[in-house]
Amino acid sequence: MLSYRTRVFFCITGLLFGAAILSISLVAASQPFSSVAPTATHASIYLDSRMLPDHALYPFAMALDRVILLTSPQEKRVLQEVALSFDRLDSVTDLLKKDNAQLALVTLKKSQHYLLLANISIQEDADASPTTRAYVRRALRAHIKRTVQLQAVFSSEEQQAVSQILQQSASLYNDLPAESL
Repeated sequence: MLSYRTRVFFCITGLLFGAAILSISLVAASQPFSSVAPTATHASIYLDSRMLPDHALYPFAMALDRVILLTSPQEKRVLQEVALSFDRLDSVTDLLKKDNAQLALVTLKKSQHYLLLANISIQEDADASPTTRAYVRRALRAHIKRTVQLQAVFSSEEQQAVSQILQQSASLYNDLPAESL
């Protein structure tokens, strides 16, 4: 039989090992475009009010966002997905100001992805309130308008990718039922 100290040591070691595995898994899961997306040319650490995808600690922020989404109730998760979508859209603007258009394009795709997730959630949830449904519809419309404004800043190659994003969003918007409020 093991002594008390040995058991405590093994318990703490096991917990630390589990936490390390969980952290690595969350960081890896938070980068869905990692195989096709360009990485930041150089990750840097800077002090600013916003952490952009070119920040060295950004993967940890994304992992935290993912944990928050996974642990939220359904109705609140939809609202958080919309908020994350517009946060990523603001990051696109900031990345374009920093002349990092490739990373801005990847971030724009992620922004759209959050809105698509919110839309899927409300379509599958029969109990979703009409207010939440209308909110997601208006958010999608606002996202399309801002994406159209940003499209001109991208190069011609990147504008084609932005056009595809806009086509997907417009198609989804047109398929949504009209607001009943």
